[in-house]
Amino acid sequence: MSEDYFRKLWPGEELNETDLTLSTYTGESVEVTGVCDVTVEYENKRYTLPLFTVEGNNRPSLFGRNWLRQIRVNWSSINLVRSNSNLRELLETYSDVFKDELGTFTGEKITISVHPSVTPKFCKSRTVPNAMKEKVERELRRLENDGIIEPVDYSEWAAPIVPVLKGDKVSVRICGDYKLTVNQASRVDQYPIPRIEDLFATLPGGTKFTKLDMSQAYQHLLLDDKSKNLVVVNTHMGLFRYNRLPFGVASAPGIFQRVMEGVLRGLSGVSVYLDDIIITAPTEADHLNTLKEVL
Repeated sequence: MSEDYFRKLWPGEELNETDLTLSTYTGESVEVTGVCDVTVEYENKRYTLPLFTVEGNNRPSLFGRNWLRQIRVNWSSINLVRSNSNLRELLETYSDVFKDELGTFTGEKITISVHPSVTPKFCKSRTVPNAMKEKVERELRRLENDGIIEPVDYSEWAAPIVPVLKGDKVSVRICGDYKLTVNQASRVDQYPIPRIEDLFATLPGGTKFTKLDMSQAYQHLLLDDKSKNLVVVNTHMGLFRYNRLPFGVASAPGIFQRVMEGVLRGLSGVSVYLDDIIITAPTEADHLNTLKEVL
């Protein structure tokens, strides 16, 4: 423990001399200024152990091997939490960004382009396994209530759905199997998805990083009326037309990457990989300022 910190905790405690020598991992010597025996309590057990102090006031306090031989630490219960009041205040200021509801991109509506000579393709709905039927119906109702889809009576285009069980084993994600329909006819947005190397190249000098993960990513983007008719899905509950960019459309990743980079263009220390926003800066103050601009 640094001697300055020791004096703050035990201002009147005497230190004894010691001939112990210490060095850092990289070989620099550390001046040991004293030692005293202290009583240590951990998980209802008590120990008497030597505490060494070192020169300096900005050194972390460390457990030595001699302590670890005596104290059987329950490592799974050890956590480090640093409270940052500036960060907490920033998150409270922009708490509306973190609401559990679908956001909406306020720029231009999205267009899915298809070759004009293509004949529309209509696919029948697929049978949903009984074990999944209730989950699929619940998700379709949620999508309809959120305005993401709406029922239609007729469509020239229709794709069957592919329900995918999420990690919680309770809810499902519904994707249209658009490889059978619109993906065969669409002009895929060729906007490049960045490589990991490209992302790192735009984040030089960072010491701490923030990653923001956008919920329901593609569905923040509204479709124009013509594109809505291309992404109808056929379900056992009938036909539904997407009002927002759905998962499964071949152009969706490029479209979303282009929109996100356009929104955040000009911000230093910010990289976008689809629905992940990565933020960094050389100093904590600059980092928080950039985070504020992003939010």
